[in-house]
Amino acid sequence: MTTSDTKIIYKAKAFAPSNIAIVKYWGKKGLQEPVNPSISFTLSKSVTNTRIAYSPNNSDLSIEFLFEGQPKDAFIPKLNALSHRLINYLPFLKKGTLKIESSNTFPHSSGIASSASSMASIAKAFYDIQVQIEPDTIKETEQEFISEMARLGSGSACRSAMPGWVLWGETPLISKASNHYGVSINESVHPVFNDLQDTILVIRKGVKSVSSSVGHQLMDNHPYREGRIKQANNHTTQLLEALKNGDFVTFAKVCEEEALSLHGLMMSSSPAYTLMAPESLRAIKRIIKFREHHHIPLTFTLDAGPNIHLIYPESQSKIVLPFIEEHLRVLCDNKEVIFDKISLQ
Repeated sequence: MTTSDTKIIYKAKAFAPSNIAIVKYWGKKGLQEPVNPSISFTLSKSVTNTRIAYSPNNSDLSIEFLFEGQPKDAFIPKLNALSHRLINYLPFLKKGTLKIESSNTFPHSSGIASSASSMASIAKAFYDIQVQIEPDTIKETEQEFISEMARLGSGSACRSAMPGWVLWGETPLISKASNHYGVSINESVHPVFNDLQDTILVIRKGVKSVSSSVGHQLMDNHPYREGRIKQANNHTTQLLEALKNGDFVTFAKVCEEEALSLHGLMMSSSPAYTLMAPESLRAIKRIIKFREHHHIPLTFTLDAGPNIHLIYPESQSKIVLPFIEEHLRVLCDNKEVIFDKISLQ
């Protein structure tokens, strides 16, 4: 907190990583609650850094937002919606002036979920400011509280509020699982999954033709909605067991089935749409052929876009990296590849 000419300014800074879901969140109910559980791991290098300055006054809350040093007014409606949803959690958001400055360590529109890291970092900074102003208003544990606030900005952001392996969504398999916040499952994960590399093939850059928000809405009346919910719950069971036992074969099976099912749901929506690119399919065929030839632990996933996350243990880097350079980089937009990995801290 700083004081200038009797004007009080509360300041906070925070960062949060993006995450990559293995079991996907696709379809929601109520206020940003998932229709099925999802499991992800947070990334190490792909993070959003946020700085917030808050000045209390008697006027309705006003927000200024800068992204990488430039005003981005298009993001203001999302921040207004978030602040309105958080008033009961953070009373300071009723009135005053907020200046939010945000930047990413990764390229925008590159296949990395920036909304997750952005909203999680903002939630962390908001928490810090509330603690400075009136800590007694916070009753929940810090990690769960931040995760729940992040969810109200972007569903998958709740999984970016903590490191490593995170489950979000109710399931009888995990007693503490919740639709309101993510929970860490790191203690139940075999060490073989704690050094995973996530190499992102940037097949196509740019804004998606159909946003994830619209995609979630299209699941409301999707003809395969109930089948998808059943599949996701079955995959959650399989993945939790594979993570516990160090079973990479089952892990890869779930990983790929979830990715392809996600895009299948898009193509069978009404209206139907396609976010994969021809190069995405070419890359997938090359990955599968390479894996079958070398018999190594290697898998892939996609989020709601054309870009591919290539996932493998660090021990396989010596054989996988030359394959990326010789056979996959050429399929990428401007030959762009991002090398990231799981973060457990």
